[in-house]
Amino acid sequence: MRGMLVIACLAEAVLPLAAFAADCATCHPAETKLHLQSAHASALVAPDTSNFIRNLPDNPLGEAANGYFFEYSKTLDGVSATIERGSDRLSAHMVWVFGAGRQGQTPMLNYQGHFIEHRVSRYIATGSYGITLGHENRISASALEALGVVESDADARSCFNCHASVTGQDLTRVIPGVQCIRCHAGADEHANGHGTPVNPGHLGHLAQVQLCGACHRLKPPSGNEDDIANVRFQPLRLMKSACFRKGGIKCTTCHLAHIDARRDAPDSYNRQCRGCHPDEDSHAAREKSGNCTDCHMPKVSPIPAFTFADHFIRIVSGKRGRF
Repeated sequence: MRGMLVIACLAEAVLPLAAFAADCATCHPAETKLHLQSAHASALVAPDTSNFIRNLPDNPLGEAANGYFFEYSKTLDGVSATIERGSDRLSAHMVWVFGAGRQGQTPMLNYQGHFIEHRVSRYIATGSYGITLGHENRISASALEALGVVESDADARSCFNCHASVTGQDLTRVIPGVQCIRCHAGADEHANGHGTPVNPGHLGHLAQVQLCGACHRLKPPSGNEDDIANVRFQPLRLMKSACFRKGGIKCTTCHLAHIDARRDAPDSYNRQCRGCHPDEDSHAAREKSGNCTDCHMPKVSPIPAFTFADHFIRIVSGKRGRF
């Protein structure tokens, strides 16, 4: 583990979200109220408030036959994870849980001063616990391996930079979740009467998608453009579409900035589509649902627990329907 990022005492370094929200709410009460109910605002949560901990079964979780068992207990310092098989046993402090709990949640652990992405995640769609996406699906060779993957400096910063706000270089200053100051650069100075913050809604389509893509990904992590798992990365897929390249569509064309994507509101998306395609009413009427996204942004499940709308907006049929 030499060379890995050492964890400071994060419990003492959490900055008060309420104070930041109150500053913004003074002039922007409606936006602040909506945002605080969004998945962005709770992209990083304390372990004891997480779905991961609140839904644990009575019996320990475990790998397949002859694998390791996972037990979790509340302590004076928060939550502890204990990994055990026979005499091979170790415990680690659960520092944070990543994910708002809409699709899944993954704990981040502290073991001997290092960040470890836990091997176990909770998946909301299946209501079950399983191996964290990206971890090898096999019996762990040791308790340390069962604990999870040791994060490099860069990977740890990447995780916190996209799930929290105002994290210092040593990750000792944390505001949980993606808060106002994360997307509105300069908002903290503005709250003190200085300058004007960035308003992403006023950015051009390329600049806005790049801003969102800083966390939601502009490039495939594997380097493979055809990997079906890339459907998770909406900016990456959107930038491939003619709607983006020729029509200038951007994230806020379809999604209100301060609330979660409306997964059950096809009429809302239809109106946006017809704003650029006004002559397609007869075409939509011929379809069974009249829902543009059913055909042109189909739902894809790279693994059973996750479902995403494919933002590569196109005619999905025949040869052109390939991922």
